[in-house]
Amino acid sequence: MRLATCQSLQGYMMLTASPDIRKRIRGITKVISRHEMGQWKAVLSGLYRGMSVLEVGCGRGGKTDFLRSQGFKNILGVEKNAYQVASCNERGLNVVTLEEFEEKHGDSKFDFLILSHIMEHFQFEDLTSFIDGYLKHLKPGGLLLIATPMLHPHFWLDLDHQKPYYPQGIKNFYSGDSEQVGFSSRFTLKLKDIRFRKSPLKVKNDRNLLLKKNDLPMLVFNLISAVMFKFSFAFLGYKTGWVGLYKLK
Repeated sequence: MRLATCQSLQGYMMLTASPDIRKRIRGITKVISRHEMGQWKAVLSGLYRGMSVLEVGCGRGGKTDFLRSQGFKNILGVEKNAYQVASCNERGLNVVTLEEFEEKHGDSKFDFLILSHIMEHFQFEDLTSFIDGYLKHLKPGGLLLIATPMLHPHFWLDLDHQKPYYPQGIKNFYSGDSEQVGFSSRFTLKLKDIRFRKSPLKVKNDRNLLLKKNDLPMLVFNLISAVMFKFSFAFLGYKTGWVGLYKLK
């Protein structure tokens, strides 16, 4: 009886990943699952790098760093979190608070407006006034990039998410044709390019993963799924978001 108990305990311990193994497997899985920024590169290819860029909701500056790595230098970020604004400026990025933007750039016009992972945090009634409030800072013929998730099994894991938005809805609302929806914006946007982010099949809502007990099989499953996703060039995956490029008429 004691031997059986010991063997059972040993088996249990083997199925539970150590903190180091868990961290390594999750880190590798995350790296090889990345797909979105490749879609950004495709959308940004061919664009003039000297454009003035307004990035709304730049957060810690991750997308700003990416844009700089792609050759865009004239970037102004806007962020409501004062701590993150200070942190970005300490790293040499040009980021202002909402109040500073209105005070110093209230009449400024930009060539390129970026709304990355902003829309999903708004209800529709608030979203349209938010977007229109920044479209007035876009020059005629200027470009708008939207990156946002679609509804997928893990969309609601982020408690801040309010609603998923799809390119067809944005296209209709800003088409200038009020027959498509009950009402429309005073701005007209034309879709120039669109790419879809894909993700590997991944288990997250799992008892063992959440409790970090007997979690090794699921960790390995997610890793294998990510490897298959990577080497199938994202064929063995599913759409979880989109990156769209629009032109202001």
